[in-house]
Amino acid sequence: MRILLVQPGNPGRMVGFGEIVCPEPLGLETLAACLNGHEVKILDLRVEGGLEAEVKSFQPLIVGVSGYTTAVPSVHRICQTVKAIDPQIVTVVGGYHASLVPEDFDRDWVDVVALGEGEGTIGDVVSAVEKGVDWAWVKGIAYRNEGRQVQSARRLLLKNLDETPIPRRDLVARNLRHYHFHFWDQPASVETARGCPFRCNFCAVWKFHRGKCRFKSPERVMEELKGLDPEAGIVCFVDDNFLTDIGRAEKIGKLINQEGYQARYWMQARADSIVRNPKVIKQWADLGLATVLVGFEKFREEELGRLNKKGSVKINESCMAILKEYGVEIWGAFIVNPDWKRPDFEALGDYVRSNNIHFPQFTVLTPLPGTAFYERQRSHLTTDDYEVFDFLHSVLPTRLPPEEFYENLARLYATCTLSLADLKEMIRSGKISRSALLRVKGLLDSVTDPQAYLRSQGETKVLV
Repeated sequence: MRILLVQPGNPGRMVGFGEIVCPEPLGLETLAACLNGHEVKILDLRVEGGLEAEVKSFQPLIVGVSGYTTAVPSVHRICQTVKAIDPQIVTVVGGYHASLVPEDFDRDWVDVVALGEGEGTIGDVVSAVEKGVDWAWVKGIAYRNEGRQVQSARRLLLKNLDETPIPRRDLVARNLRHYHFHFWDQPASVETARGCPFRCNFCAVWKFHRGKCRFKSPERVMEELKGLDPEAGIVCFVDDNFLTDIGRAEKIGKLINQEGYQARYWMQARADSIVRNPKVIKQWADLGLATVLVGFEKFREEELGRLNKKGSVKINESCMAILKEYGVEIWGAFIVNPDWKRPDFEALGDYVRSNNIHFPQFTVLTPLPGTAFYERQRSHLTTDDYEVFDFLHSVLPTRLPPEEFYENLARLYATCTLSLADLKEMIRSGKISRSALLRVKGLLDSVTDPQAYLRSQGETKVLV
């Protein structure tokens, strides 16, 4: 059977980050690896076009599409285009948003919504199409029945992540030169775990994974690392907290050392995991750890507590000291509240500069569909346009007029990020490539321009 998997293009209204963050479509590569015995293609619309031409020439029986909240309108357009070409093609939609809010895809042009992990589901969907059996047989889906959406029996989470296949990176090898991740060309994305034990109220990760944490063994991780393209600019561990299981992280590092595997690494980690285990940062720094993304979120205890993050500003600052001690760059993420006034923005800017966080990320507190936070804030939303649920637009009323709110957000980026001279020095030292300079300059030109946010914001409300 011919199956086409489609990665939607970046929303045209995204400010800055859509152009600088473009990793391989790891989720689709993993699904493709589950379809042995079938003819599978991946079409990445972020870096290549030709959806209609591909559908007409390849003539797939199934088209699968996956995307986050901002991609929902694009996913609908893709499915509509496919059905216009051939109504008999089965369209399947998956991903975080589709799993948590399947009713958003209760449309004639969406045949099946995969709820949760797709590795087991995709094979059963293919079998159902081949055998012509009723959709109710397939666990873990929502499907159309007599003009309305119904759900089948729930599918259990995968018990052993070691049984997930090695992603089919060969299916997008033609696009390698287009993939990048901030400063790094041709990054390799590697998943080693799923889920998070914490319950931050703004996050959908733990809901998607039903509050469970599961891990691939160090041996399975090493197997995948050894199969990566040696030209990869950096290995990005995409787990939400690579250090959830410290013993496992240490063992992965030991295997890397024993194998003599050479690479630079990027990971996400919680501040408290780092503070409790500083030796693991030294271990990984010696192996080539370049950058850690840490969600500091807030610089004031009261605001941090309201997020149910279960951390503290003191822990955050201890984490910063540890990363600096071992020469690991800090990618520090902070959340801006819609109800902030100018002094709040200025105080955050002072805090970031005083702590020498060279790679800050400022995002606007955004209620994600499918979370309890979204349900609490639903009546206050200023828009239902998912394309601006990108963490750089406020979808809640702002206390400042929109023009002033985005002026302050843009000023944060303008005054807290690296200068052009700093970036050129990083090129001279070999930390980043010359090609990265143009991408970062484009990002900064966008996020430091208040009009860039306003042009794509649409109508908004101001708190009174």
